[in-house]
Amino acid sequence: MPNSISEWFGHRVYPKVVQARSALRDQQAQRCPFLSAALTGERSCVKAPNSKGVCTVSSEAGGRQMDWVVCPYRTLNSPLLEDAARRLFGVPAAAELLLLPAPSLAEEPARKKVRDALESHVTSVIYFMDKLGGEIDLPGSPKSPKFKLDATLVQLVHSSHGTVIDRHGILEVQTMDYHGTYKEATKSLTNALELHPKDFARQLERNPQWASTGIEGPNIANVFKRTIYQVLFKFQLGSHATCAGAALALPESVWLSWQPHLGAPDLVLVPDGTWRLGIETSTEHSQSSNGWILVFEIDSSSKVSPNPVKVKRIIQTDAHTIAQLAYEKAPAEAMSFLADGESLRAILRRRIADFWPDIWSDCPPRKRRRKPPV
Repeated sequence: MPNSISEWFGHRVYPKVVQARSALRDQQAQRCPFLSAALTGERSCVKAPNSKGVCTVSSEAGGRQMDWVVCPYRTLNSPLLEDAARRLFGVPAAAELLLLPAPSLAEEPARKKVRDALESHVTSVIYFMDKLGGEIDLPGSPKSPKFKLDATLVQLVHSSHGTVIDRHGILEVQTMDYHGTYKEATKSLTNALELHPKDFARQLERNPQWASTGIEGPNIANVFKRTIYQVLFKFQLGSHATCAGAALALPESVWLSWQPHLGAPDLVLVPDGTWRLGIETSTEHSQSSNGWILVFEIDSSSKVSPNPVKVKRIIQTDAHTIAQLAYEKAPAEAMSFLADGESLRAILRRRIADFWPDIWSDCPPRKRRRKPPV
C-alpha cells in the first residue's frame, strides 16, 4: 500500500479527491481551515515550505490503510478539545461550556462572552497552543527539567477578588513523524494546482502518484521513544492538586502502532462507556486518576469537507499504568516470545556465523551475508 498525503490544506486528496469549490479555494489560497475556524478569521497554513498544507498522511496500520495526523491543528474545530475540557473539569454533556482560544480575548466580543458565562455560572475555559497564544513553558530547576505544555486549558471563575484562575488541564495531541520529507509530494501537488487551476481534483484523481511522490513510511519506534517520557511526565503533572488532569489525544493509527510498545494491553469496558487498561496492580491508580487517552480517527467516508474527527474510544489511565506497560509488560512479552520461539542466543549465533561460516556446523549462515565492516 502506498504512503501518500491524504489531506492537503484540510481537504482529502487520497484515496479519493474532494471536488468541492471550497477545497480548491483553500488549496489555492494556502488557507488553514482549522486555524481559521478557531480564530474566526482567515489564517494561512503556518507550516514550513516542505510540509506546507500537509494535514494527514495515509499509510498502513493494523493491516489497513489509515490516516496519520502530522499537524496538531488538524484537531482544532473537532470534538477533541471539548471532550477533553468536559472530562478534565467535570462538565456533563448536557451542561453549557464556554471554550475559547486565548488570542480571542484580545477582542471585546470574546471578553463579553466570558463575563456573561461567569455571571451565569457557565464553566469557562481558555486554551493555549502554539500559534494560539503559545505553548506554556515550565521553567527548569536543578532537580527538574524545562518542559513545554503543548496545549493548556485554563478554567476561569468568579471570586471575591474578581476573575481568577481555578484549575488548569493538560492536553497532548500526538502527531506522527515520517522518514524523509514531504517536499517532492507537496511540490508535485503545488505544480499540478498551478497547471490545472480549474480541474485540479479531476487531474489528481487520474494521477494519484502526485500525492505520494517521495513519501516514506511513519517513524513509529522513534516517535514512541521520543514521546513516552513526555507523556509520563505530563500525566504525572496532571495528578497535582492544582491540575484538573491530563489528556492524550491519539489518532487510531498511532494507538495501533503503539500496541507492541505497551505490551498490547487488554481493555476493560466500564458502565459509563469508557475503558480501563486491564492491569490489576494498577486498578486503584486508574480509578482515582483524571488521566485520559482519547483515541480518534478522521471520518474519511464523510461527504463533509474537511472530514470530521470522531472520538472512537476513551480510556482512563495514569502515569503509573503507562510506565508499567512500557517498561515492565512489553519487555516481559518480548522475553516470553523469545523463550517460546527463537531465542536471542540463536539469533546471535547466526549473526556470528555470517562472518565466520564454519564456527558452528549446525548454524549455516544466512543467504544474504553482510559484508564485514572495513
